[in-house]
Amino acid sequence: MAIDNSFLIKKIESYESVCVLFSAYTHLPFIECDDETFDDQIYMFTTKEMAQTFMHKYVLEKFALQIAILPGKAVRNFLGSLHLLGVNAVIFQDQGAPIRLQLDKLVPKPDLEKMAEAKVPQANPTLQLTGLYFMQELSRPVERNNEEKKHLHDLEEEMAHNLLQAKLILTFDVSNIKGKWNPKDPSQKVKIPLVKTPNGKTYQPVYTEVGELQRFNAKNKGMKLEMMTVPYDKLASFLVKDSEGFVFNPAGFNLILSKEQLAQMQKRYGQEEV
Repeated sequence: MAIDNSFLIKKIESYESVCVLFSAYTHLPFIECDDETFDDQIYMFTTKEMAQTFMHKYVLEKFALQIAILPGKAVRNFLGSLHLLGVNAVIFQDQGAPIRLQLDKLVPKPDLEKMAEAKVPQANPTLQLTGLYFMQELSRPVERNNEEKKHLHDLEEEMAHNLLQAKLILTFDVSNIKGKWNPKDPSQKVKIPLVKTPNGKTYQPVYTEVGELQRFNAKNKGMKLEMMTVPYDKLASFLVKDSEGFVFNPAGFNLILSKEQLAQMQKRYGQEEV
């Protein structure tokens, strides 16, 4: 029986709130690849109790999960944002058994290729998806057997392949510059935004797309930021002396690479495919 998706999304919006499983590490929806359909899917429920029951098996596997409460009126925009993460399906549970919903049947899919090819990238769903998968697994505090180690390595390799090919965004605080910023003018003194981790180390933020930049800097109202796109192999040349390295998407998959790790990843995964 065909599902009337237009009716279904209106039904979901009619709820006062819905519950979505989030990764406590990435602060983004928890994503899983289905073993049979290979959908990259997220999980949504109409009650907190159903969400808690469902997530129990993942908690036992040491995934750091939390339940996010989403107002029904915000569902449509939330679903639209999932396209930018590479998600293509939603597992939704109301009173009966969970049902699988294809994301592009619920909300229109934007022209992701055009967004990715913009001078300053607006989207990079493939990198987002592989980065989220890698960090969800890496953040599990478990002793891994050989098969699990290989799986983690495969996830890292997929993520690294996309990271090394990406147009990455660096930011510069130009609040003290009068007039228009000229990056080629050394007399214009800019500030380099830095992020301090809980262990006291300092890193420079770098972003895979404009949305990630905006999300992390939403509270920095007094800062005037300018952007520059940089390929991975040029990042090290922008590293300031007070920084240990870079943190990629600090409000997202939050991948931290020291200067040494930056070079190691280039050496391990930077070979061009024949």
